[in-house]
Amino acid sequence: MTHLSSSEGSWEPGARVAGLLFLDFEGAPANPDEVISEGLDGGYRDRTEELADVLRDLDEGPWSRFLACLALTRWADEAYDAVAEAARTPELVPWRGVSYDRFHSQDDTFWLLADAVGDSDDMVEERGTGTERLQAVRALLAIADRVQFDRRIGALLRRDLVVDNLADIQAVVDLGIVRLAKEQLSLDVLVRSGDRIEYGVQLKDVDSASSLKSATRGIAEKQLLGQIDGQKVAILDVHDIKAALTDKILGLVAHRARLTNATFVLRFEDGSITVPANGPTYP
Repeated sequence: MTHLSSSEGSWEPGARVAGLLFLDFEGAPANPDEVISEGLDGGYRDRTEELADVLRDLDEGPWSRFLACLALTRWADEAYDAVAEAARTPELVPWRGVSYDRFHSQDDTFWLLADAVGDSDDMVEERGTGTERLQAVRALLAIADRVQFDRRIGALLRRDLVVDNLADIQAVVDLGIVRLAKEQLSLDVLVRSGDRIEYGVQLKDVDSASSLKSATRGIAEKQLLGQIDGQKVAILDVHDIKAALTDKILGLVAHRARLTNATFVLRFEDGSITVPANGPTYP
C-alpha cells in the first residue's frame, strides 16, 4: 500500500481532490491511504475518470495532481504514463517537494510513486496495463542514482520486475558506482567533455621533501581516490632540493601513485621527478 501516513506536506488539496480522496465511498471523512486501499475493491471505477481530469488539469495545485497520480497509479490506471514522464525530468516536476518524509525531511514523492507502481501488480491484469507498468518501472529505475528512493526502491525489485529489468538495474547500479567514485575526488583543475572528466589535477604546496609523506597521503586517501574517465595528475611544488628525497619516501609516493592510478609530479627547486617515470601528465 501507499504510505502517506509517514509523510508530511504543507499543501492543501483542491476541492475536487478533497471530495475524491478525503471522503470514503460512503461519504465519510477519510485519508487518501484509506480511500486508495478501499478503491481496490472496485470503488476506483467511480473516481478514476475525475482523478484523471485532475491529473491532466494544469490549473490544479501540485498537491492535488500528485495525489491523483498516486491513486491512479496504485489502481493501475493511465497514470503510469505520467510517472514515466515525470521520471524523464524529475527536477522539473511541479509536484516535487509537495510531500516529504517526516523522519528524514526528504522529498518522498518518488518514493511513494515507486511504492504505488510496485504494489499495483495485483491490478494490472484486471486493468490490462502490464506494459505501461513495466515502462514506469524502467523509467523510475533509470533515475535511481539521482533521486532518493530510500528503502522504497525495493518495491521496484520484485521477482517479476527484476527478471524483466535486469539490464536496466545493472545499468543504474553502474551509474551509481561511477557517481560515488567521482564524489571521492577533489580537483583543482579539470577538463570536461560533456559529462566525462578527461583530465583532473590536484595541486599542492609542500614545505619539504619529508612533508611528502603526509601530503601524498591526503591525496591518495581523499582527493584522487575516485575514478575519472581520463588522466589524474597530482602536482606538488616541494620547497626543497631533489637530494632531500629519500628512497623510502620515493617508494611511498610510487605506492600511492599506483593506488590512485595517477601520476605524481614532484617539482623541486632544482628540478622535477615524475612518478611513475613514464606517467602521462597532460591530456
